[in-house]
Amino acid sequence: MLQGATNMERQEFKRQLVELGTVISDGIAYFSAWRGLMVEDEVSAHALNRYRGLFLPARNALAWMTLMQFAKVFDRDLRTVSLRNLLSAAKKNRESLTPYATEEDLRQIGQNVDTSEGLLDRLKRFRDQRIAHHDAIIAGDVSLSYGDVQQLVEEIKSMYNSFTSGHDRSLPTHFENVAHDVERHTSEVVCIMREERDRAIRTITEADMT
Repeated sequence: MLQGATNMERQEFKRQLVELGTVISDGIAYFSAWRGLMVEDEVSAHALNRYRGLFLPARNALAWMTLMQFAKVFDRDLRTVSLRNLLSAAKKNRESLTPYATEEDLRQIGQNVDTSEGLLDRLKRFRDQRIAHHDAIIAGDVSLSYGDVQQLVEEIKSMYNSFTSGHDRSLPTHFENVAHDVERHTSEVVCIMREERDRAIRTITEADMT
């Protein structure tokens, strides 16, 4: 069972930090795969569209999973592992939980969260109304652009690394390694689809010439 922010011990704080890192890493993996399938050149688009019954639902599912995963990072429910809950715990017991962070450091993290409040509200409403329930009527702005999500990714990475550094002087987590692997593999799949389409076109052309 998760401990609330008022009685969290250092070991539990560390455990939740590690778990939150996994949540973020998974979100970045989903985001990178989604981005890799958002091809912009016409040849790649035609190649994937040959199997749109797979790639279109896969791309949409990756987008939804990306948003759901990042929504967890800012969850206010005290039973969850989230950036907000860790920040609340650190503020209550900074010397024990984040001894290498100053009060100003924690204030800056909180300010970064507050600065993103509008985007985070839209993210949560998108999750609640479109992903979780798919409401027919939506109140307010729930649109999220690729740029919005990219901005959120960078902010989350920065805030998480600030926490781990303040906790035990850990080196920054290289979430980019996860992104690079996913991007490379997704790109390879797109290339395979392009090559398969080229072979199909050549076969049709050769058949027409005979």
